[in-house]
Amino acid sequence: MHTHPHRPERKRLLVVLDFDGFLVNSYALIRETFAAFGLDVGDEERFRNRRKFLKYLGGGKEFLTNLVRFALPKERRIREVLTEVYRTEGLVYPEFRDVVNRLIASPRVHCGVVSRNFTLAPGPTMRCVLKRSGIAEAELDFVIPIPAGTPKDETLAAMRSSRYHECLLGADEISDYRAATAAGYEVLMASYGFDHRNRLIDRGDVPGALIYDDPATLATELADHVAPYVDPPRRRALSLPPPGADFGVNAVTPAAAHELTAFRRHSDSPA
Repeated sequence: MHTHPHRPERKRLLVVLDFDGFLVNSYALIRETFAAFGLDVGDEERFRNRRKFLKYLGGGKEFLTNLVRFALPKERRIREVLTEVYRTEGLVYPEFRDVVNRLIASPRVHCGVVSRNFTLAPGPTMRCVLKRSGIAEAELDFVIPIPAGTPKDETLAAMRSSRYHECLLGADEISDYRAATAAGYEVLMASYGFDHRNRLIDRGDVPGALIYDDPATLATELADHVAPYVDPPRRRALSLPPPGADFGVNAVTPAAAHELTAFRRHSDSPA
C-alpha cells in the first residue's frame, strides 16, 4: 500500500492536564493574595480537606472572619490581584516541564490544559504561567478555561474521539476523577492539590493506586505511562559479521547465516 511521504502521524493519545493544583501550586498563590486583603485561607492541610465552597474563603475558625470581609465589591479586586500574582509568580512544578514539552512535541499526542481558574482572563493567565515555566505553550493543542465550580463532565466527554487509542486525565479533585471515569478516561490523581489523599479515597472512592503525593512521583508515572506514544521505538541493533567472515557452527545457524548473507548482499547493492 502506498503511503504519502509527507502525511503526518495520526494522534493516538489524548492527554488532558489540570492546571490549578496539579501543574501549579495554586494554594500558595491564593494564600498570598488573600493575605494582602487580611483574609486567611488557613494552613494547606486543612485547606485541602474542606468543601469546595469554603476553600477560597477559608474554613473553620477563619471562615466567619473572612465572610464578613468578603463583600461583593471587593471580589473583583481580589481576582485582579490574584491574576497579577499568577502572572508574575506562578510556575509549573519543575518536575513536569520536561514531560509536558515531550508530549507537546510528539506527533502522536494531542495534549493540552482544561482547568477551573479563579483569575480574570484565565486562558491568557494560564498561558502566561506556562510560558514563564519554559513550556512550549504556543504549541499546545488546547488551553480551555472553565468557570470555577463548573464540572468538567461535558468538556471531557466532548473531547473523546474514536481516533484515540487512549485518553488520559491528570487532575487533583474528586469531581475531575468522576468526570473522567464517566467519560472513559484513564486518570492520574494528585493529592498535593485541592483534595487530600484521604478525602480522595474516603469521599471520592478514588483507588489509592491512582493517587500520587508529590509532583516528582506523579511526573515520573506520567512519563512512563505516555512513553509508548512519546519515545521512538527502540530497535534492537543487528550485529553483522565483517565481510568474508566464516559462518561457522559457533557463530550462527545455517538459516541465520543465509538471512545475514542475503541482508548484506541487499545492503551492499546500489540503491
